Amino acid sequence: MKRPMQTLSGSPGAQSGAALLVSLVILLVLTVLALSSMQGTTTQEKMVSSQRDAQIALEGAEAALVAAETELSGGTVPTFQASNGLYDETTLPPSAVLDPQTWVAPSGGGHGNGTRAAPMPQDNSGQPLLAEAPRYFIKATPATGSAPSAGFGLGAGGVGDGVQVSGSNGKVYRVVAFSSGASGQAARAVEAYIIRAQ
Repeated sequence: MKRPMQTLSGSPGAQSGAALLVSLVILLVLTVLALSSMQGTTTQEKMVSSQRDAQIALEGAEAALVAAETELSGGTVPTFQASNGLYDETTLPPSAVLDPQTWVAPSGGGHGNGTRAAPMPQDNSGQPLLAEAPRYFIKATPATGSAPSAGFGLGAGGVGDGVQVSGSNGKVYRVVAFSSGASGQAARAVEAYIIRAQ
């Protein structure tokens, strides 16, 4: 026994297009998710790039610190002149150590403007790793007394910032080094106290 074939109600051209509407909504949701994912990836890439540049700046400042330590460990102590980044016990060094203007090199490069130039770190092919050479200054610290508690009172670094115990076998120098990284935008400064044997 054959059953009669059922037909759809209405004519074929009168459909409302619900399948098309659902497809477009799903496509819109997928597009929004893809754009959000791309924006998140771009933001993460910028953060990683900034973090890498900051690490390079820190390594540049540490290279300048090594240059200062090498200079202090030489056979003779250099002549201290503030204009060349060597501050004696009575002269104030720069106080705004994170301000890039404090570290501007003189027009011809080298030592001057109250700071000293460190050698430019280079990669294996001889290309510079930093936007500009790292810089540093050295400050001789005054003696503060012979009591054991009188030494290394690390303060703000002014003229009265004595960190050395009188009668010790060496002289203490405060060194501050600065680098701005590969982009020139990631300012990093490091500070160390170096004892030079007498």
